[in-house]
Amino acid sequence: MVDFIYGMLQPTITINGRSQSYNWGTQFFDVPPGDYEVAVSYPWVFTPQCGKNSVRFRIGPGEVRRVHYTAGIIRFIAGTIRLT
Repeated sequence: MVDFIYGMLQPTITINGRSQSYNWGTQFFDVPPGDYEVAVSYPWVFTPQCGKNSVRFRIGPGEVRRVHYTAGIIRFIAGTIRLT
């Protein structure tokens, strides 16, 4: 049931302040080396940023970083986000 509800919503991924909606699942971003803040949230009723959480990290030349976000069961609590 929870998967069905989340499937109707598109999460928003924000990278250094620039936001865009995507489908749930794996997304790839080709970015230059530097410092990054990645945030993920999703809309719910009158709240455009439910489950919002973010992570900061640095990317060096040729480095690949993977960010993993999991929405929580309770919508108004931050989801889990981590580097893997």
